[in-house]
Amino acid sequence: MTEMPLDKFFLQKTDQCVMCGLCLPHCPTYKLYNAENESPRGRIALMRALTTGELTLTPSLTAHLDRCLVCRACENACPANVPYSELIDITRTVINKETAVAQRRTKPETILNNLSHLKRWRPLLTLYQRSGLQKAARTLRLPQILGLAQLEQLIPKLPAQNKWHEHYPATGIQRGQVALFTGCTGKILDGVTLTAAIKILTRLGYSVTIPPAQGCCGILHKHSGYPNEARKLALNNLKSFQTDQLDAVIYIASGCGSQLKEYKNLAGLDQQHQEQAQLFSSKTQEINQFITSVTWPADFKLSPLNKRVAVHVPCSMQYTPDLPDTCQTALKKIPQLTVMSLPDNHHCCGAAGDYMLRHPDIAGALLKPKLDTLEQLNPDIITSANIGCALHFMAALEEKRNSIEVVHPVSLLARQITDRQ
Repeated sequence: MTEMPLDKFFLQKTDQCVMCGLCLPHCPTYKLYNAENESPRGRIALMRALTTGELTLTPSLTAHLDRCLVCRACENACPANVPYSELIDITRTVINKETAVAQRRTKPETILNNLSHLKRWRPLLTLYQRSGLQKAARTLRLPQILGLAQLEQLIPKLPAQNKWHEHYPATGIQRGQVALFTGCTGKILDGVTLTAAIKILTRLGYSVTIPPAQGCCGILHKHSGYPNEARKLALNNLKSFQTDQLDAVIYIASGCGSQLKEYKNLAGLDQQHQEQAQLFSSKTQEINQFITSVTWPADFKLSPLNKRVAVHVPCSMQYTPDLPDTCQTALKKIPQLTVMSLPDNHHCCGAAGDYMLRHPDIAGALLKPKLDTLEQLNPDIITSANIGCALHFMAALEEKRNSIEVVHPVSLLARQITDRQ
């Protein structure tokens, strides 16, 4: 990052903020609260005052900083190029050193452990969902009584358990080789999208590998103020992928991808590992980005779909210049499909990794305008390229008994693949 002392670096970066306020209309929490302490420039002032000792760490100050979603919309709007997300990550790291404060926040490791439990209990969860037990439990409000309502609502309908292979050969003539990044949620909660991605990539002529030793991308740890843990996860993933033998490292969750592309900025690497990290980040591509950039075989056809689809673009795709339109471009390959963007795509939906678990009321308030827009548009389907956002939409639509289907764009594409001519 930099060799100057942390305090000096931090103060230099906060000084870049000229307090112009151009970020305010783009900040989700400022729009919600209309309070300066819930805005990027307000939080920068708080972070600076905390660093200089003008303010001490209090529950109120911590709450203002914790309510930031790190959606990075402010960075897009900032004329001074203030690295806001870096500043909030550093500040949260400092806050975590205060034991009493750190204990009040659910650590990313706890979430990962819960995902492992979910994998272990998957057969029972599948039975719970398919046997009518879930409907009965919800009627009796058992999830609410047990304090599990929010988590139970976010778990999607689980498909049959897949037996994942390490290698999937290309269909027909092989044109290249790619690897799929599954992260900590892909195999457990988003197997449908992984299967769809494999189907499309192999039909495009690419063999697909799924490195078994890969793990969490580390973005939850980074934004929660645990940089050392995030670094360990990054190094594990760099070791797991034979990047030099691949045409691309493909990810299906845009939130993971934003972190994978940052591996090139890991500090303290020797030259060999630095080159490896640079190569990894340079070859990392979002699935829609990849499939729209390669030539499709002449016999790769998609069947028509006479439906209307609304495209949600996650925040993690908004601030990457070449990504915001890739989902629409991919979906337009389906004949007769009407593709439209959600009008307020530039505003965060409130999912933001584990934010919807930590601040469900705020997350729900941020999602409401999008749900209102969906009622007006009345599409058949909504697509999202990030698993957290998709689960957030699914849970809310199910609660409203709205039948709009939520899928990943790649899953919709894979459904329309016709047999070979």
